[in-house]
Amino acid sequence: MRKIRKGLIIFWSIFVAAAIFRVTQTFGVKPPDIGPCLKQVVLGSGIVSEEPERKESGQVMVVHVDELSVSRTLSTRCKADFLLRMKTKLYPRFKFGDLVNFNGKLLKPMNFSNTTDPGRSFDYEGYLAKSDIFYEMKSADVSLHSVSDGHPVNSSVIARLTSELFSLKRRFVSNLEKTLGEPHAALAGGLVVGEKAALGNDLLNDFRTVGLIHIVVLSGYNITIVGDAMRRMLMFLPRIWGISIGGIGIALFGILVGGGATVVRSCFMAGIALSADILRKDYNVSRALIFAGLIMLIQSPMILLHDPSFQLSFLATMGLILLASPIERRLRFIPEKFGIRGIVASTVATQIFVSPYILYMMGNLSLIGMVVNILVLPFIPITMLFVFMTGAIGMLSIPIAQVFAWVTHLLLSYELFMVENFARLPFASVHMPAFSKWWVVGFYVLFTLVYLYRSKGVRGSSRSYPSSGS
Repeated sequence: MRKIRKGLIIFWSIFVAAAIFRVTQTFGVKPPDIGPCLKQVVLGSGIVSEEPERKESGQVMVVHVDELSVSRTLSTRCKADFLLRMKTKLYPRFKFGDLVNFNGKLLKPMNFSNTTDPGRSFDYEGYLAKSDIFYEMKSADVSLHSVSDGHPVNSSVIARLTSELFSLKRRFVSNLEKTLGEPHAALAGGLVVGEKAALGNDLLNDFRTVGLIHIVVLSGYNITIVGDAMRRMLMFLPRIWGISIGGIGIALFGILVGGGATVVRSCFMAGIALSADILRKDYNVSRALIFAGLIMLIQSPMILLHDPSFQLSFLATMGLILLASPIERRLRFIPEKFGIRGIVASTVATQIFVSPYILYMMGNLSLIGMVVNILVLPFIPITMLFVFMTGAIGMLSIPIAQVFAWVTHLLLSYELFMVENFARLPFASVHMPAFSKWWVVGFYVLFTLVYLYRSKGVRGSSRSYPSSGS
């Protein structure tokens, strides 16, 4: 037993030390030197390294720059081999793997303040730096240079697989647009594949106001539904095959939807759960969350301080782990039918745990989030099922997909109705002026101390008063 405990201590110490070392390496990180091209109008070419994000006002792309020169001289060449974030017109549309030419002014990103709340600012520079992006082009003129048979110029297996998955995603979203129309297709795409851009800023703000933004940014909640659906579909297979195929399916799904911090964390935790099932070991969700966080920090250390998605996802999951069950035990007066009690407990747990950070970061906190979550979340799994059926069957036959689209449209209409009308209530959310981050740190330190004290008290109580059956 002592050898096992010693082995666990060594195991965790290695990963914690590696994560701390990687995070300390990011302090004072400097952008790559690009010579005289900074703050100049430049010409260049490169490969689109991520699936472009399409918004109402245009496309946002990340390009791996291969060639770069000052536009007015052309002979003045600059160092390339870096990532450049650029915004361009909505058309023509580009995709992952395209080789493009671009023209525009090359700048360093700048942090900016909230125009409606001057006391708060967004660390835009750090947010891009955590993805190794240190330069941007706010208004770029981009043209397609070449493409190889629909495949990325980078012919590696991973690049081709990623390209095929993104192509599948585009076809799926296109089928939703043909059969559902907007904004229903945008909400459907957000629910299943994280394609939320077409919702528009106004509707996205409504989702934030009512505390439902997590369903359209493909949070851990959506990933859990997808993972559970895969498990049910593969139950007919032998155990080892079902678990292995399910794990591969979750990994491919993570790539397909873009692999944001929340998706990676959720998929990684699902992978740990599947591994525990293969080894017939108990799955400890707390350890899985911490292990997933450590691996993510080792791989991308800047997300600890500069990625709000990672921070909120980690806090929300920790809130569910620590608080959901104790809260649910105290809500016996709420019926269990349709999982209402669990939804209420989960909503309260996550709100308690993430509210201090949300108030510090954004200043707004939904007051009606619990009510809207209770009214909407029970319908999300069935909605996701019909969205999937609509988009997938549309690849074979649009007329047949229309049959499923009718039910999908009805479910989405209900959810949009709830969001839009509750967001209009004058007391839907509360705003707080900017305050010091040390209040947030103090809250989590105090919570940790109280939780450890109560946990120790419960364990001590159990030792002092053993049950009659022991």
